[in-house]
Amino acid sequence: MKFTIPNDTEDVATTETLPTDTSNVESVAQTTEQINVENVKSSQTIAQKINLTPVDFSLIKDSKVTATLYIDEKDAEIDGISIMADLLKSDIARVLGEKVDDEGKATDSENGLKVITDKSKLSGRVIIAGTYGDNGNEVINQLIADGKIDVKELDGRWERYQMQVIKNPLEGVDEALVIVGSDKRGTMFGMVHISDMLGVSPWVWWDDVLPLVQSDVILKGEECNVISKEPSIKYRGIFLNDEAPSLTTWTDKRYGGRNQYFYRQGDVFSADGKGDTLANAKIADKYGIVMGTSHHEPLYRAGKEWEYYYRNDLNYTFGEVWNLYNLPGEQGYIPEVNAEIEEFWSDGVARNKDFENICTVGMRGENDSTLPAADDPPRYANLLNHIVNTQKKILASHNDKHPTQLVIYKEVEDAWYAGQLYDKECMKNTYAMFCDDNWAYIRTLPTIEQQNTVAGLGMYYHFDYVGAPKSYTWVQNTQVSTIWEQMSIAYDYGVDDVWIANVGDLKPMELNIAYFLDLAYDYEYLGVNGQEKLEEYKKNWARQQFSKKDGSGLSDEDCDEAASLVDRYLDLETKRVVEHVLYDTVDTCSDMYSIDNYREALNILEECDDIMKRTEALMAR
Repeated sequence: MKFTIPNDTEDVATTETLPTDTSNVESVAQTTEQINVENVKSSQTIAQKINLTPVDFSLIKDSKVTATLYIDEKDAEIDGISIMADLLKSDIARVLGEKVDDEGKATDSENGLKVITDKSKLSGRVIIAGTYGDNGNEVINQLIADGKIDVKELDGRWERYQMQVIKNPLEGVDEALVIVGSDKRGTMFGMVHISDMLGVSPWVWWDDVLPLVQSDVILKGEECNVISKEPSIKYRGIFLNDEAPSLTTWTDKRYGGRNQYFYRQGDVFSADGKGDTLANAKIADKYGIVMGTSHHEPLYRAGKEWEYYYRNDLNYTFGEVWNLYNLPGEQGYIPEVNAEIEEFWSDGVARNKDFENICTVGMRGENDSTLPAADDPPRYANLLNHIVNTQKKILASHNDKHPTQLVIYKEVEDAWYAGQLYDKECMKNTYAMFCDDNWAYIRTLPTIEQQNTVAGLGMYYHFDYVGAPKSYTWVQNTQVSTIWEQMSIAYDYGVDDVWIANVGDLKPMELNIAYFLDLAYDYEYLGVNGQEKLEEYKKNWARQQFSKKDGSGLSDEDCDEAASLVDRYLDLETKRVVEHVLYDTVDTCSDMYSIDNYREALNILEECDDIMKRTEALMAR
């Protein structure tokens, strides 16, 4: 996931195209049959889910947890695994109906989950979670050596986990639910799977979506004896952006700003939602989150940082200096300008190189603007080639081997095509991040030639936008069907390395975020023939948030109604974004509904009124 706007030098902001040659998208309107063939071909390298022999595991009996969770302090990934252990403890406390504080942390309880790190205390029934290998969990390594578990399906895999019930695995242990990850995130996703089986929503904290209180829970054997699939998209995440005044007002009041206390909750959601890309480097690294910065913030530096870093020693403002960066030897080249900016970049690498990152490269104008060179796309392409190669040398000087990405956003797209940036030396071993039109419709896609000149392909997608010609923020207005259609087109063109969605200030975008991340995690299921699975997904999502079998929540039928109401609301937003209906559109375009023709405005008002009445009826239940 991606967050934005850091508050100190240890934070890194994250992540943000115009008419272009569309000859490379002539086959976008291919048939469903053709799309499916391409998807099957693309999915062959992704390890798929394997079902193991089903054995049930009793987790809660008579309102008391019946197993102890063991994690190994010597496990190299203990920082993230221990955090996930606390989150699991909190989720189980919610299911027990026990106290969880305002930040989602459970208090110690006689009936709650006990977490131990001393293997000599292993007895009875246990859950064992960790990685394996030389730096992994010692008990898991012992189980492998004893032939109790076989982890060959995890070798060399990305974010994969194996979960299975083993009888009498160790002396004194009657039964163990063993969770082994191919890496840190694999282990953490396996632990999150327990929360999923308990019916705990990833939105449990952010939206107060409390699970059903249960006195007895048996994890079904079909669900807790599996080897998970690998994610379809390697890097999946969100970018919080345009968050004032909604999110900023709330964080200022609750946390005193967007600081480590706020970022912790963002990291929790990312881990629960199986995303892997966010912000604040130190905290994110503990949670197994891959960091990134936005399209105009290269080498881990937030845009705002340059204003404070610049020493005012060159007789130019900080903005002027940034925009004066130039090719050596060209007219207007000032060696001192280049040197100071490159020093700024180098310091960013020194600060963040030890954390897992995707490193943005390239350069746009100061404060998300356009560099003067962009007026001449071929010249801009040559400048970007020099800039990216220089940035890669800086990364190499710090022994930083993280993947790099160039975001083909706005004027950079002109350099990509008119300047043939894709054919420059700088793009070798660099991800090319394509973009939508800021309104959830893809602008352009890579040709076969371009696919073969870069390290990988990504997509930067929008659920929220501030900029010309019009902004739309704070309310969800993209249909899930649009997300499926557009991201499926991207996937069919080989865009399967990085998917990032700009989600504004998070809270209004729950359904879109969930679907985007789930689609990226399991495209093989949700993407292939995905148009036939949209209704099922929306209904299941509504049930996850609102349904409770004890009658304290909505019935399944009411949840289906809730899903339908969200659909109808999004249909209205798709026809006219509500903010634009209120804008003065004189001499531009009319977004107003007609009060004179075909009862247009009255029909819309009647639809709004019906949606409101039905929603209020659900809220009253």
